[in-house]
Amino acid sequence: MADFKRLGRRGAYRFGDLRQHGPSPRPAPAPRQPSFGSRQSRAGLIRWLGSCAAAAALLGLGAWLGLWWLPFVAGVAAALTPRRARDVLGWVVLAVAAGWGVTLWVPAWSGAPAGATARVVAALAGLPPFAAVGVVGTLLAGVLQGIVAVWATRALRPRSRTLP
Repeated sequence: MADFKRLGRRGAYRFGDLRQHGPSPRPAPAPRQPSFGSRQSRAGLIRWLGSCAAAAALLGLGAWLGLWWLPFVAGVAAALTPRRARDVLGWVVLAVAAGWGVTLWVPAWSGAPAGATARVVAALAGLPPFAAVGVVGTLLAGVLQGIVAVWATRALRPRSRTLP
């Protein structure tokens, strides 16, 4: 370059105007706005809630029978569906909390020995000796089983396209 005064200025490097010689300009795509709402229709939401209620009933029955590992099975089954992770996690947390919650709270409130057992379990765990603390701790264990099952299943299965 012979003219040092032009260095760094417009047109100094003789690239030309690419807009004149290149392909015709296309309009820029519209920017996407983040959405935290659900994309499901009302019928899809009703199906989702119905399946959640059915799973909660099965999980409650399993908790009543002593099948403590059923939240893990529910988490694996939910993670295998082609849904978004937040929908699956919400389904698992709601189903486990409702199913186990009813099965654990009703006997504790009615004065059955389950309330005394929950108090003893809470005291042995070093927590305040209240039945509610033992029940909430048990619910937390069930919800964590479901969440870990969803995480492990999604991590180990092959990638596939999820439904919007």
